[in-house]
Amino acid sequence: MKHSCSLSKLIPRPGRFGSVLATLAGLALLAIAATSASAQVLPPSSLPYGLSYQEWSAKWWQFYYSQSTDTMRSVGSPDICEGPASHVLFLGGEPQSTTKTNRVTIPAGSPLFFAILAFAADNTSCPTNTFTTNSADVLASEAMAGWDADATLTTCTIDGVAVPGLDNPTNTIYNVVSPPFSYTTAEKDNVVAVAEDEPCLPGGLTIYPAVADGAYLMLAPLSPGKHTIHFVGEAGPDGAYLTLDITYDITVLRDGDRDGRE
Repeated sequence: MKHSCSLSKLIPRPGRFGSVLATLAGLALLAIAATSASAQVLPPSSLPYGLSYQEWSAKWWQFYYSQSTDTMRSVGSPDICEGPASHVLFLGGEPQSTTKTNRVTIPAGSPLFFAILAFAADNTSCPTNTFTTNSADVLASEAMAGWDADATLTTCTIDGVAVPGLDNPTNTIYNVVSPPFSYTTAEKDNVVAVAEDEPCLPGGLTIYPAVADGAYLMLAPLSPGKHTIHFVGEAGPDGAYLTLDITYDITVLRDGDRDGRE
């Protein structure tokens, strides 16, 4: 069974599916929207673009797990065809500890959703390739236990301004658990097989259920021009299990400019 720590995987704690929205609503008055001259973090209680942070996190994982390690994308999009949610873009994850700078160009009016640090759990297992049959609730409990035990650092700055409320990964309002979701591995060199040491998993395999627990941010569209997002996530003492130190240098096009998404 996989419950790894690599932009990693998790699910809801007992009762968290039902109580998380109420908890976040209760904390909403404490959520300070982090702003720079042109960016705003949308709080989880706001149901940004019609979906909860929990639902967005599931879609982010589906994007992440669909990739091949040969062509890891810095920017991706949800499988949503219309409405405000269709404009949301995902900033990609990394399967292993790294310090990295990504330079991307995105269209005007693009909200951004990304994981600072996240774990996931499902029933896959190697090398025996004998899957376990745990329910989503069981996977959730394991994932949440992993988050509480191993998530040690989450930080983010937007154009040099720190996002408040990330000091403690275990009680930040940006820590959410996804609903159960499915994902389909890439046909070649899929992320799960290559980066998460599960080589027995073939390409094109659909897995359900999976659950994820992590700290995520949804940003309102950045203004046209240059921006920098820098986030750090660590798992284990001093990042011994996983350290992600990621910088995004982003150019936002103006309305009418050619879509230069990378």
